[in-house]
Amino acid sequence: MVCEKVAALNWIHELYQHGQKGEAGETYGLLLVRIADELNADSGVLSLLEEGGGELVVAAQIGCETCKPGEKVDASHNLLHQAVGASREILANVDDGRKNPCSGKVVEKGGGLAMCWPLRMEDKVIGALCICRQNGKERYSEEDLRYGSVLVALVAVIIENLRMHADQNERIGKLSEMNARFQEINKKLEQANNQLLQSEKMASIGQLAAGVAHEINNPIGYVSSNIGTLEKYLRDFFTVLDLYEKAEVTLEEGLREEIRQAKHSLDLAFLKQDVLDLLGESREGINRVKKIVQDLKDFSHVGAEEEWQWADLHKGLDSTLNIVWNELKYKSEVVKEYGDLPRVYCLPSQLNQVFMNLLVNAAHSIDTQGTITLRTGSEGDRVWVEVEDTGHGIPPELLSRIFDPFFTTKPVGKGTGLGLSVSYSIVEKHGGKIDVKSEPGRGTAFRVWLPVKPEGVEEAKP
Repeated sequence: MVCEKVAALNWIHELYQHGQKGEAGETYGLLLVRIADELNADSGVLSLLEEGGGELVVAAQIGCETCKPGEKVDASHNLLHQAVGASREILANVDDGRKNPCSGKVVEKGGGLAMCWPLRMEDKVIGALCICRQNGKERYSEEDLRYGSVLVALVAVIIENLRMHADQNERIGKLSEMNARFQEINKKLEQANNQLLQSEKMASIGQLAAGVAHEINNPIGYVSSNIGTLEKYLRDFFTVLDLYEKAEVTLEEGLREEIRQAKHSLDLAFLKQDVLDLLGESREGINRVKKIVQDLKDFSHVGAEEEWQWADLHKGLDSTLNIVWNELKYKSEVVKEYGDLPRVYCLPSQLNQVFMNLLVNAAHSIDTQGTITLRTGSEGDRVWVEVEDTGHGIPPELLSRIFDPFFTTKPVGKGTGLGLSVSYSIVEKHGGKIDVKSEPGRGTAFRVWLPVKPEGVEEAKP
């Protein structure tokens, strides 16, 4: 007999397992149906207290016309409220169990058509369950009430477990969301750190370049001065030499012949011309070195100049082009198509860094020989600078990733993947953006848009 009872209660284990993976409302309905079947009831209501001990809410119902799942339990369902309030089982009579199985009067002695139990979990009441038979059917006894108490105790365990499982899933979901958020924050911190390191590296290079430029500037200065003085001295020597040549006719024949042979063997006419040419070339070379040094200083912009200021972008482009010319001159022709640009309020050295990255990338994209075109223009209160190359281009599927830190299409060892990422951050800090157009096999164009004066940036005092 006991074995048959235990076998008949296998549904409790099945519902327990169902509660581990099923939807809560569905599990509550199955629980109520099973309890009603087990106790041969016609109608019933399962109600649960809100989290934190609030009001009773209908979780499931059978044949009750006055309640719906999710709604609060009305005061007319007095048996449910009594079971929760008194925390004890109730045997009662009802006038019409079909309409409201949870209304009726408590039976002091004898049987009744309704039974109601509080749902307890340890010393805490979590809800109530009520079932009812229609008038005319056999009444429930005290033994039925006790048997139902055992079933309802098991139901309470299943419901509490279901709640814990749902709470656990909610916590896991929140933890997963927090973990994803932390990963995103860590990624942003890593990007910011890498960009900061790159910026510090560029700042150090800028300071070094400025120091080197300053040190080179002094010897270039006196070499240039000495070349000017030497040229003046030579012209004075040539003046005296010309006078001597005029006096040759007054000399005796033997001495004149000796002078003619010396002039012929030394090729004096060639020397007079070539020494001036050499001085001219030397002066041109010194001037080029001076221009490179000046461009190096303009590019680095260290010290007091590393401030927001009004700057000529064409000047920055030209000085940057001069700095990276060694990367470009062997395999590319540089074409300038400059438009009219107003002066822009910016950090010149940082924009020069952007131009440098774009120019070097353009050079690296050209395998043998190609063209790099620099264009500038303005639209309203914005200006733009474009660097276009005829290199191998960027595949469409990679365009969305080119500004990601450490992403590079260059061979291993030929790029850090930080140049475009840092450039993007610099342009973004200036309130601008970078547009990219690329076609594999035909080249790439990067267009940098900048406001003439970024919003929110206070103009520095002179």
